[in-house]
Amino acid sequence: MPQQGVFPKPILFVIDHFRNPNSGTEGQLFNLIKGLDSSKFEPMLLVFRDSEYLQAMGFPCDYHVLGHTRLFSPLTWVALWKIARKFRASGVRLAHVFFNDPSVICPPVFRLNGIKTIISRRDMGYWYTPTYRAMLAIAGRFVSIAITNSDAVRQVTVRSEPFDPSQVHVIYNGYETGEKSDYEPADLASLRRAHPSAVFVGLVANIRPIKRMEDAVTAVGLLHLGGHDLHLVLIGDGDQTDLRLLASEQGVTEKVHFLGSRADVKACLKVLDIGLLCSESEGFSNAIVEYQYAGLPVVCSNVGGNPEAVEHGNTGYLYPCGDIAELVRHLQVLSKNGDLRQRIGDNAFRRAGERFSMETMVAKHQEIYEGLVVPERAK
Repeated sequence: MPQQGVFPKPILFVIDHFRNPNSGTEGQLFNLIKGLDSSKFEPMLLVFRDSEYLQAMGFPCDYHVLGHTRLFSPLTWVALWKIARKFRASGVRLAHVFFNDPSVICPPVFRLNGIKTIISRRDMGYWYTPTYRAMLAIAGRFVSIAITNSDAVRQVTVRSEPFDPSQVHVIYNGYETGEKSDYEPADLASLRRAHPSAVFVGLVANIRPIKRMEDAVTAVGLLHLGGHDLHLVLIGDGDQTDLRLLASEQGVTEKVHFLGSRADVKACLKVLDIGLLCSESEGFSNAIVEYQYAGLPVVCSNVGGNPEAVEHGNTGYLYPCGDIAELVRHLQVLSKNGDLRQRIGDNAFRRAGERFSMETMVAKHQEIYEGLVVPERAK
């Protein structure tokens, strides 16, 4: 309960859209808002455009729709100015902004209306263009603090935007473990029964070029030629056509399984043996933490924040991105040794619990919020 005469401070969270509470940045925002101490903070959400999810499911706090999305449209700036004035009048003094376009437009508009701004950076800056850099050079001067989800992202942010290093803080993604369950997805349980001696590798990611999922399929093909019974399970949305063609060319059509987008990812991972990620760029991978919480040894490309999450040889293996021979070597070592998989998976599980809990993520955000929200004197 709030202390007598002390009321929760409103905090405005801003994101251009919200469509899925289980994916990436949207999932972290969803759980951050759910986890805030309600005696200290009163969250509210502003989205630039509405979504079917929000209309059907709502949100853990009140949400508002700006109704404009074009960064270079005067209508967007005018609408944001008007709604910022309303938030200010309702007591909002702090906003936390996610995604690229909102982080350009919101800081100056909010500052001119008496609202401090925090921005989040969660990738390796592949979206930085000369135009964005020019706009960020201006907008960044109105930002109070930037929060990144890895030290690798922090370094990119400090190099690319007008922040003093002291303004940029690292808070790792949090993971919600939930209650333990013996539930096994029927399709995966059936697959394991059909291949009782096989080792199953899972890769959780939407199918996009940056994820380099073709490297995983190629590795399975090479291991197949070497007599290793290793199967690849791909979990994520996207066009499967090219990967299916590659699996056919490699002669491993029966060893590459496409599950598509799933709501039961945690349960799926519990049925697998190894977690894999081949990306050429990662700010900080939620998938890696999911693998670790499932007790899986991790094999992943040595890019971005991945080496901050995986301790080579202890909780998994890192390999140079695109080096398929090295990827094959690590998968081969793990596929041949069940005891090694168990030991490394146990290490990964313990390490994840120490560093990547949802409680830790929320608490660190609250510390920053408390430092920026100064209680007003009682009148």
